[in-house]
Amino acid sequence: MRIRNNFIGFIKGFGYAAQGILYCIKTQRNMRFHIGAAGIVLMLSLVRGLSGGELLALLLTVGGVISLECVNTAIEKAVDLSSKGEISSSAKAAKDCGAGAVLVFSVFALLAGIKIFGNKETFTVLYDFAVSEPLISALFFVYIILWIIWVLNTDNNRDKD
Repeated sequence: MRIRNNFIGFIKGFGYAAQGILYCIKTQRNMRFHIGAAGIVLMLSLVRGLSGGELLALLLTVGGVISLECVNTAIEKAVDLSSKGEISSSAKAAKDCGAGAVLVFSVFALLAGIKIFGNKETFTVLYDFAVSEPLISALFFVYIILWIIWVLNTDNNRDKD
């Protein structure tokens, strides 16, 4: 019986984690930006045909950025809760450090992406794909437009806490 209850608790933990990720996506503009950018990177990696190492590097950097964005949101919420609306230098420093961690990792993720995709071969492969698959290429551009609208549409997704 105890093993069963522990297992159920373990499984419920995944649900709580998913709720946290969804909360970040719904309320944090930067998380929506990172999720959309991850989609673009993963689509480009399919077209480009990356090596195992390149794909691993991209997956780790994408996962790292999204994870840090969740941690940053948790820090912000905890600071807001503990400071009860009063802005102290410690509260500001905690929030700024959390945001800084996301920024540092994001910059290095961008550099990894530039190293992997920023060459003539990538542009040749993407051009050939766009010419041979115009419908998929058009859908890709529609995705980018919808992603931009999703990121910029903050009025409907504001944190109401």
